[in-house]
Amino acid sequence: MKLTEEHLYKILKEQFYIKVPFLIEKSVINEAVAAFLKFLNEPDKIKNHIDFSIAPKHRRGDVGFKHRKADEGIYSDNKDFFHFHPAIFKQYDNFLKANPVVNDFILKAMPIWELSYKAVHQILSIFENKFPGIVDKVLDDKKSHLLLRFLKYEWEDSGKYLAKPHFDAGAFTLAIGESGPGLRIGSNNDNLKAIEHKDREAVFMLSSNFKKVLNTDELYTG
Repeated sequence: MKLTEEHLYKILKEQFYIKVPFLIEKSVINEAVAAFLKFLNEPDKIKNHIDFSIAPKHRRGDVGFKHRKADEGIYSDNKDFFHFHPAIFKQYDNFLKANPVVNDFILKAMPIWELSYKAVHQILSIFENKFPGIVDKVLDDKKSHLLLRFLKYEWEDSGKYLAKPHFDAGAFTLAIGESGPGLRIGSNNDNLKAIEHKDREAVFMLSSNFKKVLNTDELYTG
């Protein structure tokens, strides 16, 4: 059944997420994750070399590697993550050629980002009549504000610091996969529900800044 604007809006209003087709072989994702974990073993100088922003005015526009500790201000968990964007290829061409581990990771991230772009474009296009201009706000051809995040929590501290309930800082999140069950979605801490993540399917969910894309007070996420 073709997803309509009315149906999509109703689902997001009721449960704050929707499952969408994400037709990519699991091996592609697994190989990208393996490349990311290998990248994490590189020296800090190499891991931190890619560092720029696709949206300097926004807190989540950073591209590159970051390590966060639970005791650093607002952060409540220990994690390593990398934000991928295709602009890396142009800005760091020489660096990638000189660092095969980084280059392998970036190359394997690209097809996942491309399919994510298509999935997000399809969802936002459904809302274009209701919220004119939302596609260009996120997916402008000159500088798409879509980042692919690879995330690794420090599991040895899971009893103390594993991710606590939170809303992502962007307008929305497309959850593609996870190494184990744990994703829960709701409008607040009292109505979180566990989400079963299946192969060849992604979960589109609203995040804390959704109003910057969808100008409405009906889709509550705080």
